[in-house]
Amino acid sequence: MKRFWRISLFVVAIVAVILAVAISATIGWRPFIGPRARALNNRKFEVTPERLARGSYLANSVSGCVFCHSPHDWNAPGAPLIDGKLGAGEVFPLEGLPGRIVAPNITPDAETGAGTWSDDQLARAIREGIGHDGRALFPLMPYGNFRVMSDEDLASVVGYLRSLAAVRNSLPSTEIIFPVKYLIRSAPEPVEGAVSALPPDTSAAYGTYLVRITHRSKEDSRCQEWLSLADWSSKVRSEPLPARTSRRILPALGTTMRKFSLRLCVRGRLGRDR
Repeated sequence: MKRFWRISLFVVAIVAVILAVAISATIGWRPFIGPRARALNNRKFEVTPERLARGSYLANSVSGCVFCHSPHDWNAPGAPLIDGKLGAGEVFPLEGLPGRIVAPNITPDAETGAGTWSDDQLARAIREGIGHDGRALFPLMPYGNFRVMSDEDLASVVGYLRSLAAVRNSLPSTEIIFPVKYLIRSAPEPVEGAVSALPPDTSAAYGTYLVRITHRSKEDSRCQEWLSLADWSSKVRSEPLPARTSRRILPALGTTMRKFSLRLCVRGRLGRDR
C-alpha cells in the first residue's frame, strides 16, 4: 500500500511539473493570476487650448477613440456617427466575436460614462489595457499600439475626452466567453516610465509614430487601409477629414467594408495578443 501511494505521488508530481512547464511555455500564468497592472496615481492633466486641439486631432483622426466609442447608424451608407452621441459608446454589432464586446461611454456623464473616472484611470486604460474596474480590456482596444503614445499626447487625449458633452447612455457590460475572458489577461502591460514626445515634423520617425498609434500597427496595415476607405479619418494628415467624407467617396460600400474589416482585425489582433 505504501508503495502504491509513493508511486501515485510521484505520478502526480510529474504531471504537475509537465502542466507547469506547458502553461509557462504557452499561455503563461496571467490567465490564472490576473493581468499585470500598476497602481493608480492621483495625477491630473492640465487642460490647455493647445492640448484640446491636439487631443481632438488624435481622438478623431488618428487613434480612433471617437469612432469606436460612438454609436453608428450601421444601416446608412458609410455607417455615420449618430448626431449628439459623440463618445457615448455602443455594443459592437459584429458576428463572430467571443461574446458581447462593448465600447463604453467615455463622455463625462457621471452615471453612465467616465465622469467619475480619474485621469489616471483613463490614461491606464488607453495605454495599458486596464479598465477603470481593474479588468483586462479586450484587445480590440489597441492598447498594445497606444503604449508608445507620448505622455503629452496622452494628456491631450484625456483632456479632450473630458471636454465632450456628457451623454447619458446606459450600456450593458462586456461579457467575454470562456476561455478568451482569461486568455486576454496576458495582453496588458504597465507603462512605468516616461514616454517622451517627438517633434511634430516631417521626419520618418514622427511618421512612424503616427502610424503606430493609428489604432493599427504595420502588422494590421490591410485592416487600417480598409478602415481608412470606409470613413476612417486619414492616419497621417495634419488635419481631420471632413466629418462624412466617405458618404461622398464610398456611398454604398462603407458599411460592408467596415464590418468585414473590423471582423478580420479583431480576429488577427486577438490571435497575436492573447
